[in-house]
Parts: sequence; structure tokens; C-alpha cells
Amino acid sequence: MVSRSIFPDFITVDGAEGGTGAAPLEFANSVGTPLNEGLAFIHDSLVGFGIRQHIRVIASGKVFTSFHLLTKIALGADMVNSARGMMLALGCIHALLCNTNRCPVGVATNDPNLANGLHIPDKSERVARFHSETIHALAEVLGAMGYDHTSQIRRIDINRRDTDGKVSTYEELFPSVAKESMLYHTTFEQLSAEIKQAIQTSTADSFKRVS
Repeated sequence: MVSRSIFPDFITVDGAEGGTGAAPLEFANSVGTPLNEGLAFIHDSLVGFGIRQHIRVIASGKVFTSFHLLTKIALGADMVNSARGMMLALGCIHALLCNTNRCPVGVATNDPNLANGLHIPDKSERVARFHSETIHALAEVLGAMGYDHTSQIRRIDINRRDTDGKVSTYEELFPSVAKESMLYHTTFEQLSAEIKQAIQTSTADSFKRVS
């Protein structure tokens, strides 16, 4: 993107927490990056290369509460997808039969006999209420933080307690990077070893890693 100045309209970051009952078991269990880490990395990479303003970032992966929305926005998301919450509101029972056409509640099936179990008038109202109440809760929490727009949320506003009981802000856990700091000039050396390694083992010419 940097070398060609060609940018996608958006990038969707789907964390390893998400997925579907149709996913291969090994992929569902072992492949992928947790959403928070992946989202922060994508946002910071775009900022570091000075192209964030050209691309919208969408976050997805086990998101279904207003606080989940806040945390993803704090890490750099412009928009947040919520599949799990909507599926549960629709009546999903996690039967893990999505790819078999035998979903017992009629959500993930084309079988008319099973699909008839999904009462659209009732379920559509439930989904609409879930969405409305989630956004209402988001507005309440945002107001309690002293903000009137989600664009004001920062990483320092969100705290997380680790397994040892220590409380850290998202800014401490996912340090922000300066604009264009990942380009090869003096600020590059100030980046973390992890980010420098990722840059040095990538190429604009191929998906194959640089040895």
C-alpha cells in the first residue's frame, strides 16, 4: 500500500475468538491472533506507515456488549461488527452444526422444515431490541466517561487486570506509535523489537516472508 499508494476502503480484523461452527477444529482452536492484539497491530501499523487516514478499520470477534465496543474503538476500530450477539438474539444455541444444514433452531440451514422453526416476526424484534439496548448502554458508559463521541475514547481510558492482579491501561499494554514512525528513518529504531522484526521480515512484492 505504501509503495503503490493504492488503499482499500476498509480492513476487517476478525479475532481468533470469533469463528463459526463450520470452521475446521484445528483452525478454531489454534490458528489466529486474539482480536485486541490483532486490532492494535493493524491500527498501529497503518499509523506507523502514515496511511491510516485512507482506510477504515472494522473489528470483529466475540463482541456483544457495549464495553466490548468501547475497548475495540479505544484500540483503533472505526466500526465494530457483532455477529455473536445478534446470533444469540436470533436464537442460536451453539449447536456447532452450521456447515451440516441441520441447525436445530433454523438459523443456519436451508432445510425448509428446520428453517420454519425460526419465527421471523418474533426474532426480528428481539434482534432489534438487542441492538438498540446495546447502543443505549454504550451511550451511557460514554457519558459516564465524560465524553460525547466515540472518537474521544483513548487507550488510556480502558483498564485491564491481569492474572497477577496488576491493573494496566490499554496504553500500557498496547503502546501507541507515532505517525510514520515505521518508515525507515530515525524514529524506526525507537520501535519495539517485535514491530521491527515484523517489518524486516515482510515485503511488498510477495506474501512470502523475507528470510
